[in-house]
Amino acid sequence: MAPIEWIAGTVPKIGNRAEENEDATNASADGLRFGIADGATEGWESGPWATHLTAAFINAPPTPATFAGWLAETRRAWVPKAAPGPLPWYATVKQQEGSFATVAGLEIRRTAKPPGWGWRSVAVGDSCLLHLRGEKLLAAFPHSSPAAFGNRPRLVPSAADVACPEPEWLAGRAAAGDLFLLATDAVAAQLLHPHALKVALVAVRESLRTRNPESMLAWLRTVQATTNDDASLIGIRLPAPEEVR
Repeated sequence: MAPIEWIAGTVPKIGNRAEENEDATNASADGLRFGIADGATEGWESGPWATHLTAAFINAPPTPATFAGWLAETRRAWVPKAAPGPLPWYATVKQQEGSFATVAGLEIRRTAKPPGWGWRSVAVGDSCLLHLRGEKLLAAFPHSSPAAFGNRPRLVPSAADVACPEPEWLAGRAAAGDLFLLATDAVAAQLLHPHALKVALVAVRESLRTRNPESMLAWLRTVQATTNDDASLIGIRLPAPEEVR
């Protein structure tokens, strides 16, 4: 059976180095779990916190029943990098307040009854999942319109004494050849414009075909140029029918 194909790409804000990129993308070795997160600039070490969140999802995806325990364990395992020296007062305040990030995760599974594929997604904030069949957008989650994006998304905090917003959940069925896109906010907002989605799909499918992210990265740079934000995207394609047999 052919495996699920996937490819990830990320570009930092204009003028920033790669290590200053506060987005994170992650995937399991078996290609069945994917996570994307966007660290909040106003937090302390939010980029590494975003990476930590996606790794925690890949290692043990939560369910609605287990999310609270999953988050508690994820927080306990979080060890932010120590400051290299004395901090100015404002940085000390940020360090005490902790880290913050949006996160979205996708878990895919093969099903026997009915035969095919099932999927489940969780999101806190405005990192999004899109599910497509051919050129048709079947689902966009948790936002389905560019107008839904703002400057104050819901965020997962690293501090145990700060309440986490309730996660949102969505599950569904998928068919062979379907495409999923996981995107951070600036990218997701663009993908929800029909023309931009068509252009992005060409780039993502070319990168999946060649197993080279450059086409997708080139499109991400156009998003970066208009928003000056970190821009990240994961493209995931289920095996086509002839590949499944």
